[in-house]
Amino acid sequence: MDALSELLHTIRLSGTAYIDADLTPAWAVETPAPADIAVRVAPGGSRIIPYHMIIEGSCVVQIAGHEPITLNAGEVVVMPHGDVQKLSSQIGLPHHQMTTDEIVQMIHSNAVTRMKYGGNDGNGVPTRLVCGFFACDRSLSDHLIQPLPRMFKFRVHNNSAAALLPHAITQSGNTPDNITNPGAQAVLRKLSELLFVEAVRSYADGLTDQGASLLAGLKDRYVSHALALMHHQPGNDWTLDTLAHQLGTSRTTLADHFVRHMGKTPMQYLSEWRLRLAADALASGDHAIKTIAADAGFNSSTAFSRAFKRELGVSPGEWRRGDRADRPNS
Repeated sequence: MDALSELLHTIRLSGTAYIDADLTPAWAVETPAPADIAVRVAPGGSRIIPYHMIIEGSCVVQIAGHEPITLNAGEVVVMPHGDVQKLSSQIGLPHHQMTTDEIVQMIHSNAVTRMKYGGNDGNGVPTRLVCGFFACDRSLSDHLIQPLPRMFKFRVHNNSAAALLPHAITQSGNTPDNITNPGAQAVLRKLSELLFVEAVRSYADGLTDQGASLLAGLKDRYVSHALALMHHQPGNDWTLDTLAHQLGTSRTTLADHFVRHMGKTPMQYLSEWRLRLAADALASGDHAIKTIAADAGFNSSTAFSRAFKRELGVSPGEWRRGDRADRPNS
């Protein structure tokens, strides 16, 4: 059982709208806001995470307030907080501002779009990259995404499943009209999920600051196992005793590890997670608040409402009506 995979399943992470781009120097583009694109292409995702994977050549990626980074073949850059990006063959070129309409007309949800762009510099090295974005639920993914930086890069290991994504995209892009069949769509979604898993693990493994966060917890064997159990069965009647028993360790050891890496006790984390699941149930279903409160472990709707507002800033009724900050990368 894997804690990160369990969490990604719950937050409904999906990959969509892939662009397979061949770029010849000199070239420079600036993307529109990813959230604006997602509203048109993936309206179900309240958090949008763009990424670019370099297949051949290299490119420079910039976001506002961040030093440019250079990507080479086999590297991926991820923007967890949905920043607008500038991509170019070299620093200093004027960027073509792409509009949301341009992008939306070019791409289709769960399909691969091929494109060619650039100049005629015969001395430059062409670049091939795959662009896409992950969509997921904002409130459920906050604990995972908030500790991540606005932009980071990592290298895809040759023996990882995520390394198969470029080939899968190439094969899908070779179909008539670039329309992928349901089986191919499922493969692309799964490989995209594995790419995101590798991105998060790569960043977490490189952390030197051992501050308390979900990323730090994922690196600890006791905390990671406890997280996997709670995410797999959040409605179970978990106690510190039952979790420690499942892990084959003592209450004290588990509590110490959890507080050190997560900054809270296992039961505090479980309570917060259940409230996030309750928020999802309120937004996506029509169950009575009393029923959702019971599922979240509360004996009364009043106690549930107080805890819900403390955790999410609005009452359950306001959340259900949509009076919340749960909007695409807002």
